[in-house]
Amino acid sequence: MRESVLEGHLVERIRRIGGVCLKFTSPGTVGVPDRVVILPGGEVVWVELKQEHGVVSSPQKRMHARLRALMQEVKVIRTVEEIHRYFPLQ
Repeated sequence: MRESVLEGHLVERIRRIGGVCLKFTSPGTVGVPDRVVILPGGEVVWVELKQEHGVVSSPQKRMHARLRALMQEVKVIRTVEEIHRYFPLQ
């Protein structure tokens, strides 16, 4: 499945939950996750979308580790099933 298709599923799932799924870019910063998900209740999740066998690059791994060190949740999502598991309907 293409990342863009997976991204559409993520955006729709988060909308159904009542959250927002923001496309995120940070010019000049390498490895930043694709999306920032803000859920009801204030939970924030950074989401990296990859094709099923896609590889997380070294800069992405470093950024994910940096965000986690700042107590941020980071998910790498490869399938629609993972979207449903990580973001269940209430």
